[in-house]
Amino acid sequence: MEFSLTDRRAVIAHWHDLFVGLVRDPSLLLLVERYGERMCGRVVTASGPEELSEHLGADAVVDVLEGPDYNVAPLGRLPIAWEAAEDGRRLLGTARWGLVPRWAKEASFGERTFNARMETVATKPSYRSAFRRRRCLVPVDGYYEWSPGMRPVKGVKQPWYVSRTDGNLMVLAGLWEDWIDPEDAREEAALLRTCTVITVEASAEMAAVHHRMPAVLESHDWGRWLDSDMGESLPLQSLLSPAPVGVLCWHPVDHRVGDARCNGEQLTKPIELDVGTSPDDGSDSDWVQRSLW
Repeated sequence: MEFSLTDRRAVIAHWHDLFVGLVRDPSLLLLVERYGERMCGRVVTASGPEELSEHLGADAVVDVLEGPDYNVAPLGRLPIAWEAAEDGRRLLGTARWGLVPRWAKEASFGERTFNARMETVATKPSYRSAFRRRRCLVPVDGYYEWSPGMRPVKGVKQPWYVSRTDGNLMVLAGLWEDWIDPEDAREEAALLRTCTVITVEASAEMAAVHHRMPAVLESHDWGRWLDSDMGESLPLQSLLSPAPVGVLCWHPVDHRVGDARCNGEQLTKPIELDVGTSPDDGSDSDWVQRSLW
């Protein structure tokens, strides 16, 4: 049995509404709390440099990824586009995922900074300097998100693949930094370029999957986001908002995506969800919790 996109959205919305009602039960609030604040921790970068450059209007390509990656985790490499400080050209390159501010003592700082919350990005020490001067575009084919399942004992979560409904690249709002190890005394010390993805509160439809989502930028906002003259936080933060209804679509995918060692286009393919059986067939009455996601 195959589900159409409309059917899948209807199922997600139905179970989300039911879940919101159920979490009024104190015994289930713990599940929500343990779900955490971070999100957008796996993305797909399958498009090549030519496609990325053309889509983003890059003036020059300074670095490229090794090849398609269908399961990029934090500390992996992402494509980014930024504005050169010297001449304002739009450059396309790559950066390690997980922002390392210039004052950090170790590169491992980036292990916990792969997402930056819109609400605090302008003031949090880890991000505020980059937010003022080093903003970037992060083009991806899509990202994975996990929704909480109604199985508190096993903690099962369902992975979903999220992409644009129009099939175009998804361009995320990001920040970048160049970092040099302070312990490296060499005159030509190696430079590490890193980045982070900014997240916002989820839209009403995406809240069925997670309460946060990456800030998706439309093409008419790319120039404003990259403009180094726009250093004021309020105009910039006005660009960071949930994607409008209908811009994104999503479908359930195999749990293998949770293993960063797994890769390949098959990870993005939709699977059929086991939505359980109706209580009319004689099964026990807790079928709703067993089949929520």
